[in-house]
Amino acid sequence: MNRSGRIFAAFWLLGAIGSASAADLPTKAPPYIAPVAVAPNWSGYYVGLNAGGVWSDTNMDWRLNPVGFGPSGVLVEQAAAGHLRTSGFTGGGQIGLNKQFDMLVFGIEGDLQYTGLSGSRSGGAIVPPGIFDSFTQSMESRWLGTARGRLGIAFGSWLPYATGGVAVGRVSYSDFGFFPFLPSSNTSSITQTRVGWTAGGGVEWKFDQRWSIKAEYLYVDLGSTTDTSLNSNVGFSASIIHNHHLTENIARIGLNYSFWSSPN
Repeated sequence: MNRSGRIFAAFWLLGAIGSASAADLPTKAPPYIAPVAVAPNWSGYYVGLNAGGVWSDTNMDWRLNPVGFGPSGVLVEQAAAGHLRTSGFTGGGQIGLNKQFDMLVFGIEGDLQYTGLSGSRSGGAIVPPGIFDSFTQSMESRWLGTARGRLGIAFGSWLPYATGGVAVGRVSYSDFGFFPFLPSSNTSSITQTRVGWTAGGGVEWKFDQRWSIKAEYLYVDLGSTTDTSLNSNVGFSASIIHNHHLTENIARIGLNYSFWSSPN
């Protein structure tokens, strides 16, 4: 091999050794790019279930005909006036729609609830000449529905909100007064579907793009229900106007599933 051939062979050998050494060097890993968290989208329709407790307060008020009962009627009025408080379980379902504008979330929601409310109170008054006139009052309310607006501020996956609107509930009242002087009694029984109002607030947390849980409080006012009873003695003009005013406090938790989300 001549001199130029030996020089060429030497350069080729050095190149081959360099290539092999470079292949043995560790390859530099590409830079790590952290995934970008996607903020939950609150817009869309949703359905859900809820459960909790309900506390009610019924303000009882009797107005006795002063002609029929005379001066003793004032004592019976005072004894019958008072509050019937009871509590129970509530549970049901809701359906709603949210629309998000930047951080503001506007929505409407309707729900239908079972409300296990029932209770009674009794008492009486000693009227001249030492006769004990007694009474018994009872109430029952088994369902409640609301249609409300919602306004919230979205902080990522958290949504605190205020809510308010119309409330509809079925209420039943029974009043009984016994007057042993004659003897005679007054009996009242009424059932109505009442329309009132509700207001409250809560906070909702999206733990998934579709699923969220909420804690909520509602105050409900179903207004007054009035009935008039006549005395069992047909010759005795002893009528009573029975007035009942029902309010409720509801504390509940709920689970919602959003089955459609619109773009913001």
